[in-house]
Amino acid sequence: MRIHARTRWISLCLAALAMSGCALLDQAGFGGTNPEPAAQPAAASPLACTLLNASAYAYQVNRTGPIAPDSALADLLGESGEAYGVASGDPKQTDSDRDAAYLWRSGNEVIIAFRGTLPYNSAAQDPDAQALSLEDWLNDADFAPEADPELGQVHKGFRDSFYALWPGIQGVIKSWQAAGKLGPDPKVYVTGHSKGGALAMLAAVKLRADQLLPVTEVDTFGAPRVGGVDFAARYAALGVNGIRYENQDDMVPLVPLNQQELTLLPLLQRLLALSGTPSGDYVSVGKLRYITADGGIISPADADAAASLDTQRLADFGRVLVEDPRDAMSTIIAAHLLGDLTPADTSRYFKAVCGVSSG
Repeated sequence: MRIHARTRWISLCLAALAMSGCALLDQAGFGGTNPEPAAQPAAASPLACTLLNASAYAYQVNRTGPIAPDSALADLLGESGEAYGVASGDPKQTDSDRDAAYLWRSGNEVIIAFRGTLPYNSAAQDPDAQALSLEDWLNDADFAPEADPELGQVHKGFRDSFYALWPGIQGVIKSWQAAGKLGPDPKVYVTGHSKGGALAMLAAVKLRADQLLPVTEVDTFGAPRVGGVDFAARYAALGVNGIRYENQDDMVPLVPLNQQELTLLPLLQRLLALSGTPSGDYVSVGKLRYITADGGIISPADADAAASLDTQRLADFGRVLVEDPRDAMSTIIAAHLLGDLTPADTSRYFKAVCGVSSG
């Protein structure tokens, strides 16, 4: 059934806004209630902190090619090494590629970090950059499920973005292998913030499917869901330590919603019905590390406990949405914020994951 173009645009933009990364937006206030069980005080995780830094750096990658030795980058990751950027589109482009990732090798260790959604700046004077950002948001909203022989049923927009980057990533890894820079048992870490986290999960499955590299750990930060039960089974079969860090009041990690969850948000359910896009029955994967508004971390004991926590989060957010949608969106943006990871950064990811005191 055809619908009015304006209605479809509104529904897509709402979905895109809920799915997009907001790393460079202004921080707003936090809201919501603390779920049970009680959160434990945040404890620094050196590896997770390194991968969080890598996820932040990925936002600076906008071209394909070697990244010149940078002491600031080495300091950011706490080790020396070599880096390579991969961007979708024509290699001659320097700043207009929609998707990007960077690869870091230090000895026999590899980090693959994917860039999140390009932030939209309404005050920017570059219409091409604005158009590219909106295109990226609409890519996030293209969540019709699509079957992939190696990945399972996954988000079409994320799948398209991933495959636009995969040949470049594959080429870098193979060049390192051919040059003897990687031993037989490398440590491989895959990461990303927001949309970048979704691409990281796809990369972990693809690395195994192609028998290119083993995967040691996948850490994502505020990542949306990427696939259905088929993808979840393939991800679980990796046997890697997959951890998803998610902030209280951040709606992004809970979308796309499955049919059962949509019953808690009837307005969104009606908008999706108008758009004609099936939900795909997406599910979350990996171990949840839930960061509360006060910086504590809840680690559900099992999948059932994590699902119960997710249900409570949706119910809490539903009440916020009913009260004032504008305030709800500000709350999402604030909770989804990655920050700049400087000593003055007040974002919860930085404080909780890197163990930075808020005092």
